Amino acid sequence: MPQKLIPNQHTINSKQFLILSTMSKKEKVLLRASAIDGDMTEYHFSIEFYIFREGESYIAYCPSLDISTCAETYNDAISSFYEAFQLYIECCMESGTLHDDLAEHGWKFQKKNLTPPKFSALMKSANRTSLLS
Repeated sequence: MPQKLIPNQHTINSKQFLILSTMSKKEKVLLRASAIDGDMTEYHFSIEFYIFREGESYIAYCPSLDISTCAETYNDAISSFYEAFQLYIECCMESGTLHDDLAEHGWKFQKKNLTPPKFSALMKSANRTSLLS
């Protein structure tokens, strides 16, 4: 349950992390979270991100937000990603750019729910086509 807010304070409430699939050397994880801005507008997120090992580190990467983190352990990579997600949302809310920034990343808005772009659509964007080659 979200905390009572004071003006201009933002709350992000983690709901759950789910392992969606295990692929060769990487896992797809789902983060379900909600956020409430200073105007009491509530947002619901379902964000897929990937955890994979690179050398001695675990990398967490979310294509739909273009956020990545790294850590020494799998669990720390998940925690680090969630912290980066919180900072991203808080910064966007404080500057009033959340809607515009998510739209720029291809997110769709349906009432209180936010839908991220499909992975295939992300990979077709102009700045990522070289990754497919």
